[in-house]
Amino acid sequence: MLTIDADAHVVESERTWDYLEGSDKRYRPVPITVNMPQDKRKNFWIIGGRLIGGRDNIGKDTSQESREMADIEARLKHMDEIGTGIQVLYPTLFLRPWTDQPEIEVALSRSYNRWLADIWYKAKDRLRWAVHLPLMTMDKALDELRWASGNGACAVFMRGLETTHRLHDPYFFPLYEAASRLNMPIGIHSGVGNFAVSEAFGGDPFREAKLGVIGAFHAMIMRGIPERFPRLRIGAIEVSAQWIPYVVHDINLRLPKFLGKEANPDVLRNSSQLFVACQTDDDLPYVLKYSGENSLMIGSDYGHADNASELLALTRLKAKGEIDADVIDKILYDNPARFYGLSIN
Repeated sequence: MLTIDADAHVVESERTWDYLEGSDKRYRPVPITVNMPQDKRKNFWIIGGRLIGGRDNIGKDTSQESREMADIEARLKHMDEIGTGIQVLYPTLFLRPWTDQPEIEVALSRSYNRWLADIWYKAKDRLRWAVHLPLMTMDKALDELRWASGNGACAVFMRGLETTHRLHDPYFFPLYEAASRLNMPIGIHSGVGNFAVSEAFGGDPFREAKLGVIGAFHAMIMRGIPERFPRLRIGAIEVSAQWIPYVVHDINLRLPKFLGKEANPDVLRNSSQLFVACQTDDDLPYVLKYSGENSLMIGSDYGHADNASELLALTRLKAKGEIDADVIDKILYDNPARFYGLSIN
């Protein structure tokens, strides 16, 4: 069975910004290399006068041409070699806060999205993508969402915190309603979209990028977002799944104590809306007791951290006998297919 990679990446290059039009071209990011201590060099973008990272987070087991989509056929060939039918593409630059100027956010989001749409068109549906929306300007974000839904996007990319808004904030309700209508899930990916939080936890990526996603997932359940938007699917991406038992326990302590609601130990097991991307080093037999077998997916983090063989490693679990083969097939194909609304012909 070919697999669906629930979390692969593109690494932005200068080609990403070739889709800027008109006056938006003045916002084009400028690449720069900075000399660091101990004779090291680090690559950045200059965006709106700020020095922004995102050009060095790459894996050495993928070619630069594949990571940056300079050679789409090379990427597809590598996918064939590792048994991947579809990759869902998330950004690299936008995993961190990168601007606080709405007009720059609109311009660069549009250029990035049109770059991804062009990749999707050339890859014949094997490279799908999560749309990056200009969330500081909700009307523009909704326009971009509608455009992206017809041009290969299969999810909305969000981080654990977006500017000053938590993900259960009513500010996002128009987005969730529109995403529900368009059958577009929310992929809450490891990352943060707030400069102050990023600076406070600088050098501490676990707290900055990972825990914020887990907290957002917890809060959306506690605040009743799945019930308010019953057609909306919500996924926690690239934060492992080892935390699921703790979150399920905590929610069931808090529901009756603070909200007067009945405890629900099967909050994930019985849900068709909640998904989590796991890792091969998670204690999956234990996690599955709390997640159930219909909510877990897996992503390779392709292009970032030398994990392109992650899916192959998971299939080897069949030989170990730790997880039933049909459950592994769900993690590799059925669950990401349901989350992203995909199929392999």
